Formats: sequence, structure tokens, C-alpha cells
Amino acid sequence: MRMKFSHLVTSFSLTLVLMIIFEVITSSLLPAIGWFEYRLAFNVLVILFMAIRLNAPILPWLILALQLVHSAFSIEGWALGTLAGILVMILANYLKELLQLTSPIIAMLTALLFQIIWFTTVAVILCLKISSFEQFGTILWSFIPGSIVLAVLSPIVFSLMNLIWRVPAEGFSPGVEI
Repeated sequence: MRMKFSHLVTSFSLTLVLMIIFEVITSSLLPAIGWFEYRLAFNVLVILFMAIRLNAPILPWLILALQLVHSAFSIEGWALGTLAGILVMILANYLKELLQLTSPIIAMLTALLFQIIWFTTVAVILCLKISSFEQFGTILWSFIPGSIVLAVLSPIVFSLMNLIWRVPAEGFSPGVEI
């Protein structure tokens, strides 16, 4: 199925609005109720959805744009997140035929697996930047509780993204070609 450019622009604009809503919730409302320790990185779920469901040569640029929006709300650098996002996208492209997001449990496990890959990539790069792998476990562990919460929320986020991108939710389609 091919997607029109106008549909791409509309869907991506709605995705950006959804991302901004998620970012406002995670950067202001959660700390206001006392959750300071961990951060929910909804950008990872949005990028994972797009990597699995969309076949688009423009996808790396969409990931960059999402990471730029995310970086306005986070101290995480856009470049680091973009690199991790592209690596996850490449891996998801290789595994597209195996990924079935029809069951909430499978969606949760897939989201958790790809978040672990994402955050391991981020932790390795951060350790390379500081020239020491002594903090690797600490850095990686700081992402795990939020990843578990996001994995539980992933079926809801994927359903919202299915509505925005109008991707068939039943069965697995190899993606929407743009």
C-alpha cells in the first residue's frame, strides 16, 4: 500500500502532537506528583512503531525530527537518540517478518526487547564518551524501570499510532510503503 505525501504530512504532524503531549506529561506532570527517579521515553515506542510499520526511505529523517522534538524536553542529546533510533530501525527492518504486534503480550515483549537494545546502545555510547565502562550497569539500570512501564503501555501507544497512521491493526502487514 502506498501512502500519499499529504497523508504522510498529516500523520507525522499528528505524531508530533502526540509526542509533545507525552513529553509534557513525562517532563512536568510526573515530577509534579513525585516521580523523579525515572523518565518514560515515549519517543522510543513511537520510533519503534514507525520502524516496524512503515516502509519509507524518508524514515531516518522522520526519526531525526522526532528526536529533535524529544531533545527539547530532555537532556538526552538528539544525536545519541537518533543514532540509537536508526540502529533500532535497521534491526526492526530485518525482523519485520517475525514481529507480530497483534497480541498485547507480544507487543509488550517486543517493545521491551527493542527498548533494551535502544538503551544498551545509549549506555555503550555514553561509556565511550566518558572513556570508562565502570558506570555501564548503573546507566543501563537507570533505564530499566521506565522501560517496563513503557512496555506495559505499548499496546495503547501502538493502537494510537495505528489510528494516526491508519495502518491495519489486524494481522501483520509488512508495513505501509511511502
